[in-house]
Amino acid sequence: MHSSGTAITRAFHPAAALLASLLLLGGNTRAATAQQPAPRDPSPHSDVALVSDVATVQPGQTVTVALRLTLDKGWHTYWTNPGDAGLPVKASWTLPAGMTVGALQLPTPHLTPQPPLMSYGYENEVFVLADVQVPANAVIGSALQISGKADWLACADVCLPATGPLTLTLPVSATPSTSTTTFAGAIATTRAQLPKESKDWQVRGFSVDSGYIVMVVPAGSISHTLATPYFFSDSADVLEHALPQRVARAGDTLFLALPRAKFAKTPAAALHGVLAADVTAATQRSWQLATSVSTDMPAALRTRATTLLATTTAQTVGGAGDVAPIAEISAAIPDPGADMSVFVAIGFAFIGGLLLNLMPCVFPVLSVKVLALLEHGGGGNASRGRRHGLAFGAGVLLSFWLLAGVLMALRAGGEQLGWGFQLQSPIVVGLLALLMFALALNLSGVFEIGLTLTQLGAKGAGTGYSDSLLTGVLAVLVAAPCTAPFMGAALGFALVQPAFVGMLVFTALAVGLALPFVILASAPQLLRFLPRPGAWLETLKQLFAFPLYATVVWLLWVFGQQAGVDALAVMLLALIVFALGAWTWARGVRGDRRVTRIAAACVMLGAVTITALSATRMTRPTAVATVTPGWEPWSEQRVSELRKEGRPIFVDFTAAWCLSCQVNERVALRTQTVERAFSAANVALLRADWTSRDSSITNVLASFGRSGVPLYVLYPAGNGRASILPAVLTPGIVVDAVKKAAPTTVAQRLR
Repeated sequence: MHSSGTAITRAFHPAAALLASLLLLGGNTRAATAQQPAPRDPSPHSDVALVSDVATVQPGQTVTVALRLTLDKGWHTYWTNPGDAGLPVKASWTLPAGMTVGALQLPTPHLTPQPPLMSYGYENEVFVLADVQVPANAVIGSALQISGKADWLACADVCLPATGPLTLTLPVSATPSTSTTTFAGAIATTRAQLPKESKDWQVRGFSVDSGYIVMVVPAGSISHTLATPYFFSDSADVLEHALPQRVARAGDTLFLALPRAKFAKTPAAALHGVLAADVTAATQRSWQLATSVSTDMPAALRTRATTLLATTTAQTVGGAGDVAPIAEISAAIPDPGADMSVFVAIGFAFIGGLLLNLMPCVFPVLSVKVLALLEHGGGGNASRGRRHGLAFGAGVLLSFWLLAGVLMALRAGGEQLGWGFQLQSPIVVGLLALLMFALALNLSGVFEIGLTLTQLGAKGAGTGYSDSLLTGVLAVLVAAPCTAPFMGAALGFALVQPAFVGMLVFTALAVGLALPFVILASAPQLLRFLPRPGAWLETLKQLFAFPLYATVVWLLWVFGQQAGVDALAVMLLALIVFALGAWTWARGVRGDRRVTRIAAACVMLGAVTITALSATRMTRPTAVATVTPGWEPWSEQRVSELRKEGRPIFVDFTAAWCLSCQVNERVALRTQTVERAFSAANVALLRADWTSRDSSITNVLASFGRSGVPLYVLYPAGNGRASILPAVLTPGIVVDAVKKAAPTTVAQRLR
């Protein structure tokens, strides 16, 4: 911007100060040779006068006086925060006894860009108001003399310090003044345009990364026609004035992406200033705003801000013209699929639900469903099969509704949770392992309890619809660790929408998961092709127990990752106790001994209690990422550091309980082909372990429009925009993505 010598440059950072000083030297040389201003002129190219809106005052009355600053054409002066350079208007007073003058009240400033700097100030004429309290003992018929001095800075091609005397005489009258002064209208207009209070607004500020502060403003109470909003910080070392601000609106909320000051000594802990905006083509309004700046932005709010600020519909306001343009806000908060509509999200959720049937996490329950279909095929009762299919579908649907409702309620209450949140609890993982162990023992023939599901087509058997419904519940429980293709984007969309829209998306996911079994169970023409049940089916049932045992091993590994090896040992003891109870139950059934069955039930209940206690007495071990060669633990700070180095970055958002994550790691990420590509492109490998709750990871997942894992993000070399890889990986997919992200010379070698 403009600058002057001897302490009149208030630079936003050292680079701006140096540039302002150079401009000053050049400007002063031109002024000395061409203009030769009179050295005794105290207010060059500007003038000041102290005026009032009333002709007389009463004792005890509060009246308004104003510094009327007038400037030559092409000259300007400055606001409270001058921006990158300048000085604010100041006044000193000499007052009669008992009289007081309040703080100066400056109207909302204008943007005054002169690249590469930006200043905040006024041109032509400005009235700076102050409230004067007349002494209660002022003598009627006397005249109160106000005097003082104003200091300001007038700038054009050069900046010149200015000063001027302030004098005003106010006659004291016993009655209210019936006449106004020449300046009453201008003072009234200025007062109407002063920033309004906004004490009741729930304004919030969030530090997104090292480059931006996102301010969330409830704009519904302002105006529905608010345009080109801009936030003027009243502190010089908070925002980068020369860079543009980005703003978007959703319903009654404004989202402003404010570029953080690059050379600030410490990150801003609070924002204070004025939000100005056009409410009509000819009218501007402004409001005083203040908020603390949090480093922990709620996931739903972060995703909403991402969706809006990363789109082309967001406004760019302010900014000095030929300064390096502001980096796309999507570089700080990536776009989660802003163009997704409700219908696309529902379609994606339905397809994701269908594909979920093929994911490894659902396979153990598929074995039970296959057994049901085989026995149904032998029974020949199509109507009963249809009812069992619908009962299974109801179990899936109700479970998804319950899970989605709890998740949305907790997130609305401020919890940082995502899809699969229940498996971040060691207690839930331990109890699920116990349940899968019980089902495996059941299929192995150790004991029998609630097996009517596998008899759904047998003649003379009970209906067992409750078993079909509970199998649907179990399918949802074990599906929680998985994110199928299409499913991640749909769930990310659902969790930031109103509850009704979110539940529609979750319903589509449930329908997709349940539909294949419902169709097979309901279609007699399909069931005719299934083999008839016989002795071989008992062998198959016992064989299907082994995938469940494998699932138990996986869940125990997850439990150990979360709770530590000591808790895992106690959990293994709980499984032994449960097996003892199951064996005792079987003996009680065969001997028709009720007491034995009660004792067995107590033993199994004891196993559940041991599981819960082992999970509560946990010591979480070191994160998996720290012991994987070649990988570093993820952190936002580490990503920022590597981005500054210009290296490609691959981030693996994973969890021990995510079977899809473990499969992708083994079939793609750990292969020699992929590891060679990573090495050749000098890709930095970061792993974000979400096995246990981590709000920072939850927030970043939400910023990419995802609510669960797996998620694979690849940042290209330089400052390009990150890309999201598919949820199901192959070595070819990863290598192709690395080629695109690598520097040109490296990419050519990889090809």
